[in-house]
Amino acid sequence: MSLTQLINNLVANASLLLAGLYIISRLTRLGFTTKLPLRRQVTISFLLAGLSVLITLHGVLWNAQADFQYGFVPIMIAALYFGLSGVRITYVASILVLPFILSETLLLIAFLNYSLAALVSVAFLHFRERIIPSRDIRIVNGISLGFITLFSLLNFYTYDQAETYVWTFLAFLTIGYAAGFVLHIVYGGIHKMQRSERLISQYKEAAFTDALTGIGNRRRFEEEMKRVDEEVFTGTQDVALLLLDIDHFKSINDTYGHDAGDVILVELAKRLNDSARSDDVVCRNGGEEFTVLLSDCNLSQGFVIGKRYLRQIAETPFVLPDGSSIDVTVSIGIASTSEAKVVTSAQLTKKADVGLYVAKRSGRNRLGKWKELKAN
Repeated sequence: MSLTQLINNLVANASLLLAGLYIISRLTRLGFTTKLPLRRQVTISFLLAGLSVLITLHGVLWNAQADFQYGFVPIMIAALYFGLSGVRITYVASILVLPFILSETLLLIAFLNYSLAALVSVAFLHFRERIIPSRDIRIVNGISLGFITLFSLLNFYTYDQAETYVWTFLAFLTIGYAAGFVLHIVYGGIHKMQRSERLISQYKEAAFTDALTGIGNRRRFEEEMKRVDEEVFTGTQDVALLLLDIDHFKSINDTYGHDAGDVILVELAKRLNDSARSDDVVCRNGGEEFTVLLSDCNLSQGFVIGKRYLRQIAETPFVLPDGSSIDVTVSIGIASTSEAKVVTSAQLTKKADVGLYVAKRSGRNRLGKWKELKAN
């Protein structure tokens, strides 16, 4: 075998190994799809079996005399992708097809190759919960190189000199492992970046969430007001702002205790959130004050939604920790960007706050607007 042929074969095999490692590692990282319908699992597993046979027939060369095959790779992919059922279907389909297309000698080697792949895959599925995602590429790399070692030993007799076999085998292992090692570094870097992005997203979500009620907090409300300045006032759609305050909340805390007050806050947040539309934003600004930003909503539409909130909150009593229940009402101030004198988010908030003052001064459990002397 010439040096050029040796280099070509080493590069070709290393490339196939690298591709196989990448596919398997990505499938492992992305999770398992055992919930697919059985018919689809069977169809794709048969396609993988066909790929396995195709690789066995036309795999790249290990040396000039013997074909080194990667027919086990599709079986491992089936294991990772479909679980135990995928291993069974792919393995059985491959074994049923092989006797019709392979010679007796190659059939024995392929049968051993596929059987070992199936056993390793089953073992992998059994212990997969113990595998750390950042390490899985090294595990798959080790499995693949183990197959390389086994199959090369079976083909030892095809070499004229033992020294040629040893150097060829060491060179291939070096290239194969180096490829897997580089992939591990790249894949590990991608995994770290993805993990950092998830952590940043989680921290950001926590920073904008009220710890008690689970809805948006004041910081979230302020961010939404920035968005109103940047998008709403320069666009064609209006928004309305409801500013809600629990009536006589201090008396509730003094009479029933702060635990009861917390229960009322949590329940009110749930009711507001359940009644909100998908694009509306519900926040707790602090204490007993809540806001609901109504998207694509003018003033008259906001009045209809605000009155619905009043009715839903007043009609259903709130259950306290001791099992008793009390009636709770809220006062609501409303403002909208559809009003002529509302041209900034600060003015929108201020007008809603004045409307809340009007509602409370008019007797509470009402919806107030900044221009009115009395609330509805």
